[in-house]
Amino acid sequence: MKKLIFISALLLAGSNLMAQGFLNKLKQKAEDMASKTLDKAIEGKDKKNTEANNTSQSGIKTENSSGSKNTALTSTTVYDFVPGSKVLLADNFAQDAIGQFPLKWYTRSKGEIVTVNNAKGNWLRVYPGTFVSPVVNIGENTTIEFDLIMNWPKAGGYMVPAIGFAFYDRGNKGEILSYDYRLKNCLKFTIAPYRSEAAIQLTSYENVAKKLESDKYKVANFENKVGSPIHVAISIQKERVRIWIDQEKVFDLPQAAPLNGNLNQLKIDMSTSNYTNEQLGYYVSNFRFAEGSSDKRSKLLTTGKLETSGILFASNSAEVKSDNEGSIKEVAAAMTENPDLTIKIIGHTDAVGKPEANQTLSSKRAESVKNVLAKTYQIDASRIETEGKGSSAPVTSDTSEAGNTKNRRVEFIKQ
Repeated sequence: MKKLIFISALLLAGSNLMAQGFLNKLKQKAEDMASKTLDKAIEGKDKKNTEANNTSQSGIKTENSSGSKNTALTSTTVYDFVPGSKVLLADNFAQDAIGQFPLKWYTRSKGEIVTVNNAKGNWLRVYPGTFVSPVVNIGENTTIEFDLIMNWPKAGGYMVPAIGFAFYDRGNKGEILSYDYRLKNCLKFTIAPYRSEAAIQLTSYENVAKKLESDKYKVANFENKVGSPIHVAISIQKERVRIWIDQEKVFDLPQAAPLNGNLNQLKIDMSTSNYTNEQLGYYVSNFRFAEGSSDKRSKLLTTGKLETSGILFASNSAEVKSDNEGSIKEVAAAMTENPDLTIKIIGHTDAVGKPEANQTLSSKRAESVKNVLAKTYQIDASRIETEGKGSSAPVTSDTSEAGNTKNRRVEFIKQ
């Protein structure tokens, strides 16, 4: 009996030990799982912190130690090219026969009028060499526009030829096509593609001597423009020169153009390369030379006054319909660049109608121009005063429509 009790006790003790071992294993397993879960949580947190740090370095929003959000610095701009309204020369080669060189142009190379599959109209295909436009008087204030297509094998491996556009003061076609003429006054910019970008550079000469050679402006992702029309816009305002490529401003140079340069002709130069003519395709078209406006921004800052009849209002209304000369844009640019600049806007009308009504209308028009500056260009309204003078201060006694147009004007006065 005692032996049976002893065996039963041993079995019970063994069972307890086994159960205790099993429970210990369960406990250890649970602790291991908890530890792994904690490690993963910490690892995940570290990963998120790393990603957040990487995000912060790339400029995307993140939180700093104080909990506030940081944002990468960005900037905004506007396409402020304003084409001249009086056309001096327009040529889209519509009058020229396909396969022929255009009658109004000159060359000592090879060129022909062609059509292309992804753009409308006729195009002048240029080859390595020189091409000269018809004579056109490029005055102190001129805008120039044209379209350009540059096509080459993206995987070709050779240097892509550059193309230059130069404005000269040489109107005699025999002289300009000779090899020995001396450079007098010239304004030239060159597009030189290299790999995925293009370098744009401007050079000018005044009275034979070099006046300016700009830094090179790099247009990124230029390879995306291969085979597609590129729009070039140029504004010359006395010495100031601005150039846009597909609305991207590449230059705004205050003292670039030669003074009294008498520029009157465009010369296009295409460089040579190891590519064959069949591999390359450089085309130009849609030239438009127009009489531009003066540098209103500089005029306001230097003389303290800017007067324009180019801001058009709806008939007998204060609603601004258009800004043909870009005056409001230029004033906005001057005020943005000079935060301490304050102005007064004065509205004027012609003498048609009752003086009291004209006085009220001129005041409302001045206020409308102020609203455009404030709402469209984010100029602080407190920096702008307005006044209406009706028909009390005419600039001419001419009562014809031409005279009335001159009297209907807006003045910007530097305070």
